[in-house]
Amino acid sequence: MAAIFSIKPSNKGIIPDMNKFAVCQHITVRLFFIYLPFQVLSSIMLSHYIVLASVLLAGIKVASCSKPDNDMPVIPAEPLYFEYDLDNLEIHNGFSESEARGVLENSYIIEASGLAVSRSNHSRIWVHNDSGDFNRLFVVGENAEDYGEFLIRGAFNRDWEDMAAGPGPVEGITYLYIGEIGDNHAQYEIMSIYRVPEPDISGLDSVAYEPVDGVERIDFVYPDGLSRDAETLMVDPWTRDIYIVTKRDERSILFAARYPQATGRVIALEKVGYFPFNRALAGDISADGTEIAVKTDDRIYYWSRNLDEPVYKALERQPLLLPYTVEPQGEAFGWMPDGSGYYTLSEKVDDIEPVLYFYSRK
Repeated sequence: MAAIFSIKPSNKGIIPDMNKFAVCQHITVRLFFIYLPFQVLSSIMLSHYIVLASVLLAGIKVASCSKPDNDMPVIPAEPLYFEYDLDNLEIHNGFSESEARGVLENSYIIEASGLAVSRSNHSRIWVHNDSGDFNRLFVVGENAEDYGEFLIRGAFNRDWEDMAAGPGPVEGITYLYIGEIGDNHAQYEIMSIYRVPEPDISGLDSVAYEPVDGVERIDFVYPDGLSRDAETLMVDPWTRDIYIVTKRDERSILFAARYPQATGRVIALEKVGYFPFNRALAGDISADGTEIAVKTDDRIYYWSRNLDEPVYKALERQPLLLPYTVEPQGEAFGWMPDGSGYYTLSEKVDDIEPVLYFYSRK
């Protein structure tokens, strides 16, 4: 029996241009076992077998490098102090300047505080308001069109401040994570994250109003017992860990809830590190796990993440700045799942209507 194999990009990969990203996350190894007569096998040179075996082993190694090395801790033993030269940051030259896609068609979106591009339909974007709204998610198009509302049954919007899309408890299912993490007056000890399977909106081409079931609530406290205001929630697609970045501390603090997150009790987050800036308003980790962004009032900080690297290791490096058109009150940021760019969105301020901006990868 001889092994004939090929190494090729997976047809389930989320990245169309393999030169722009880490190829090894989207490689699979295919083996085909073919029974050949002994006479044919004996005629093949031994060196060919050695070459084939070497390539196969390399392919298997490449195909397995889509998440951090298990030997490297996901969370540092002690909280880190990330130090950057904030006065000398370079602009990332891989993205174009902003393109205004349009004023939001749905007039009920007045305090957009989080967005996540749908995994089932990349031309649809999930958006939510913050405090005072119903427990609903809006769907808008890539040109700011209105595609309806989805009511999250079993959830309550006290102060939703950010959301993310990513993997969760069931393999192959994308979840939406909604952060009930705002606390302007530092008065709430227990915070919550709602996790719900993303509704399939692959065929959504008209306005819909649908209920969504299956929500889980992850209740948490900060490890020092203090109440904090946060507006940034991110999910690591490699580990399924959840990251929260605080807003009002002197230095924004990065916390983590490691997977699996309990839903039947209150868990304590782990402190990862301190950023040398504050007022973190939004953030996201790309669907392939290799790009991290954290947004403040007038900047979007960007880190490239190496394969087999925990999030905190990437954050130890000097960030770049992503192109950004400063918005009246921009509190929403999200990567395109296919890596083609990112969106930003502002709350409505006075008579200034919120505009959906897109920044395309060059």
